[in-house]
Amino acid sequence: MRLSSLLASTAIASLTLLGLASPPAQAAPGYLRDPALSGTTLVFDDEQSVWSAPLQGGNATRLTAPIGSDPHPILSPDGKQVAFLANYDGPQEIYVMPVEGGTARRVTFENQNVMPIGWDRKAGILYSSAPATGPGLSRVVSAILPVSGTKRTYPLADANDAALSADGQWLYFVRFGTAVSHDHLRLYRGGAVAQLWRYRLKGGGEAERLGPQNVNLRRPMLWKDRLIVISDQSGRDNLWSYALDGTDGHPLTQHDDFGIRQASLSGHDVVYQRGADLYHFDLDTGAETLIPVDVVSDNAARRPQWLDNPFPYLTDIDLAPNGKQVALTLRGHVALASAGPQRRITLATAASTRLRHASLSPDGKTLYAFSDKGGESELWAFPATGGAEGTALTHASKSEPTGLWVSPDGTHIAHTDLAGHLYILDVATRTDKLIDDARLDGQSDYESVVWSHDGRALAFTRARGDNVRRQIALYPLETGATLWATTPDYDSYAPRFSPDGHFLWFLSDRLFKLSNGSPWGDRNPAPVFGPRTGIFALALHKSARFPFAPHNELEPAAPAKPTEKPAAPSNAKTPVFDPDGLAARLYQLPVPAADYSQIEIAPDYLYLLAKKPDDLTAKNDGMTLYSVKVTRDEIKPKVFAADLRDFSLTPDGKTLMLVSGKEKQRPKIQLVPAGATLGDAGGPESQVSLDGLRLRIDPGAEWQDMFTDAWRLHRDHFYDPALHGVDWNSIRERYRPLLARIGDRPDLDDLLGQMMGELNALHSQLRPAETTTRDNETLIAGLGAHLTRQPGGFLIDRIYTGNPDLPQDRAPLAAPDVDAQPGDLIVSLNGQSLADLPDLSSLLANQAGKQVLLTLKRKDRQFQTIVTPVSAKQEASLRLRAWESERAERVEKDSHGRIGYLHLRAMGPDDIAAFTRDFYAQTDKDGLIIDVRRNLGGNIDSWVLSQLLRKVWMFWSDHGKASQGNMQQAFRGHIVVLCDEFTYSDGETFSQGVKALGIGPLIGMRTAGAGVWLSDSDRLADNGLPRTAQHPYFDMKGHWLVENHGVEPDIAVENMPVATSNGQDQQLDKALETLNGLLQKQPITPMAAEGLSGAAEALPH
Repeated sequence: MRLSSLLASTAIASLTLLGLASPPAQAAPGYLRDPALSGTTLVFDDEQSVWSAPLQGGNATRLTAPIGSDPHPILSPDGKQVAFLANYDGPQEIYVMPVEGGTARRVTFENQNVMPIGWDRKAGILYSSAPATGPGLSRVVSAILPVSGTKRTYPLADANDAALSADGQWLYFVRFGTAVSHDHLRLYRGGAVAQLWRYRLKGGGEAERLGPQNVNLRRPMLWKDRLIVISDQSGRDNLWSYALDGTDGHPLTQHDDFGIRQASLSGHDVVYQRGADLYHFDLDTGAETLIPVDVVSDNAARRPQWLDNPFPYLTDIDLAPNGKQVALTLRGHVALASAGPQRRITLATAASTRLRHASLSPDGKTLYAFSDKGGESELWAFPATGGAEGTALTHASKSEPTGLWVSPDGTHIAHTDLAGHLYILDVATRTDKLIDDARLDGQSDYESVVWSHDGRALAFTRARGDNVRRQIALYPLETGATLWATTPDYDSYAPRFSPDGHFLWFLSDRLFKLSNGSPWGDRNPAPVFGPRTGIFALALHKSARFPFAPHNELEPAAPAKPTEKPAAPSNAKTPVFDPDGLAARLYQLPVPAADYSQIEIAPDYLYLLAKKPDDLTAKNDGMTLYSVKVTRDEIKPKVFAADLRDFSLTPDGKTLMLVSGKEKQRPKIQLVPAGATLGDAGGPESQVSLDGLRLRIDPGAEWQDMFTDAWRLHRDHFYDPALHGVDWNSIRERYRPLLARIGDRPDLDDLLGQMMGELNALHSQLRPAETTTRDNETLIAGLGAHLTRQPGGFLIDRIYTGNPDLPQDRAPLAAPDVDAQPGDLIVSLNGQSLADLPDLSSLLANQAGKQVLLTLKRKDRQFQTIVTPVSAKQEASLRLRAWESERAERVEKDSHGRIGYLHLRAMGPDDIAAFTRDFYAQTDKDGLIIDVRRNLGGNIDSWVLSQLLRKVWMFWSDHGKASQGNMQQAFRGHIVVLCDEFTYSDGETFSQGVKALGIGPLIGMRTAGAGVWLSDSDRLADNGLPRTAQHPYFDMKGHWLVENHGVEPDIAVENMPVATSNGQDQQLDKALETLNGLLQKQPITPMAAEGLSGAAEALPH
């Protein structure tokens, strides 16, 4: 016996004698996924580990430690080896190891998006990956021999799953499908349905599509003379059998509770996942049996653990009214911290409970928060000492809470929910009164709620009707009547009552100063305005005097000296609101317009938080806090503090909370005296102590809460109140029992994906939680080139090229001071020989942004050059830019410069910048191809459409100068737009707009069908995001658009798999053909004036 084993046995024996040993691990059913079968050997994924078990069931054996991601295992045909995904060396790649266990050996070196598919006796391991170049979501299938590393990539664009026939003559493969877009829906019918194809490996020719065209067909498996697939033709994923030509289809299973997910065939046996179990289907007999697999696990991922860094999950920071504490809401827990020696308090709540929006009472004795302990998020009160259970104050919540605000006197709490309700709770009587229903006004969001200093009035902000501009309303508790204090003409927000109750201060965007001068000049299609936010105040009654009003001669003279004895404080109530003439009693603080976001009012100072102006020396994106002294003399804003994220002021106006630091990092929170400047008050003694703040997390309990939370989020956020007719309560009860089976956080995502799929909507991806980090992936770096292994090193096949006018689009090897070109052989990197290295990734790890030394060989010459590699994300962008540049160059060449081309990758900030860059560079063309294929969406369609709708209706023609159109830089030529199966979300809205507005023909294939937008604000406690379709849109006749169908092109053209892989682009060809035809029929005539020879005679005399 080895010493380590002897010591371990001794330790266990000692613990047993003392009665402290943990009970032995018990066999139990796990959450079993991704099965693969070879003979009678079964492997599968559980707890992000590879396990094996006999086909008939029994105890499973763990083959790998948790890998940090789903391994998707596959078995060799002889059942002796298992291949799986892991990131041992950095990127997610395929590794192989003996099925009995052992050291894993890396097989693939793609450095990007790899997925194991199967293992063929002759071809080796089949897998899909991103191609060397191409648009987003593109995939190809390759086969690699695991021993020699010989690789073959099949010439089939967009293939993502495949199976080889036994004779090696045919490859059956799948294109598209929600496996690529990662949507979760049970019955997808958009343009990117999973298509089944076959390709004859010998003899060439184009591939052939098989089976019905309007259903999803995936996971092809060959058995005798039949093709076994997973199909949703019956309404849920089941096994189906087809003839090899895709005809004669019939179902083999008819499940209607849990669909079949993943499948593997060996001989006449098929295994697959349903729910959280694995099943065996015998193709000979048609019998299905549950495989009773028992997983003996230490359940490490379920054990309670301490979260050392809870700050990425921070959602709220609330300043106590006494200015001595802050309440932090993070990961569903609440912690109280201070700047002094007081103890830090973490609220004692059940591990399966999520708290939201915590806020302290004025006396500091009670903490209010929303808690979902009873199944719905209700308003609760907890002792601020942290030790006892709380008390529910409300009991009728039916929607997600969005905020709470305690009155300064502690007698009332205002609170809002997602359904657009604003309530005021009487703390003493527990009476909860609805005071505003935004849904009756066509809205739902409350952006600001604030109490007057005496707690007798409330101000809140929301939009009204179809107006996007926010208005401010006043609600006096005494009258119970809502008064809209600002007009709908300008966006007004962030209200604050003055300490004396005489004024309502607020921010408003109503100051417009032109930044770009006129429509003349480059890329000035619309006016651009600088910061437009100003500071305003409404006098709430006629006798109120504006505290910043300058002195004038009609004022009574000030007393020569102060009175001997100060007057006794007045017990008079705050003056009541005087609605008559309120709008006319508007004052503006004479300070420059800026991007203000928040205002607070102290007795002697106003505090304004604003984005700092552009500064080339700025170190971060923080905001600046300004103080403005209340004075009737000259107003001089002063910088109080810089680089802030947020700030707050206590009701008495004496203490400021300053929050700085980057998002998702530990914030710096300071509690400082209010005044003109921070001065010396910002020392270490002002800082709230967050050192050592840790949270105890019980994962199993937390998963239960997140399951229910995700269910509620879909109930409350989903765009259709009827939830597509689904009995959502029954769905919850169908999937809830599987909670006890999950072993780690990815299992929960799998379960949520199954549940979400029942609603049958797109925009239903699951963004991973931030509990599992894969730091190794950040190490990947690249040279911006396609390299192939050659004897002695790596051959530069191709350097990714972009726009030469934009250095940021340039690959590292294309930099002007780098001597490298296609055909060069890289023989060493940083002095290390590459002769025996299977891939460069190990030497490039962690080298992004750092100089490396390459030794290159060009013909008979060997030389060195310095290169700065880029990150994996930047390299992916370079690959896409190369694909875009190829098309732009081809269009330029084939049209002899008459037609332009631009590609929109998505519809976000970077993309409107790219459109502005590329579109206006081509406004002199006679035709333009706008390519939104593989567009991933966003929200800028209206900006792009508005530029395309601008028309030249006249032109300027000065003597000796080129004519210029009016509207300036408007495009005069013909436009066509390309779309395809993965044009998604706002890319589809843009495509639909092109059709509806008659901008030009839409060419390509029916789009994905993601026609209901979302805000991505509905996150779980650990920041996981179960995306929820929220915002549908309709045409002007009221017809619902796009969802789960897609936009139909005017001219349907399919890019065939083989032709596309060989470099053809049939859709682009059709776009050129269409534009050439339009230009023949409707040529773009030059803007030529008729001449001025008769101008003098034409003038009146």
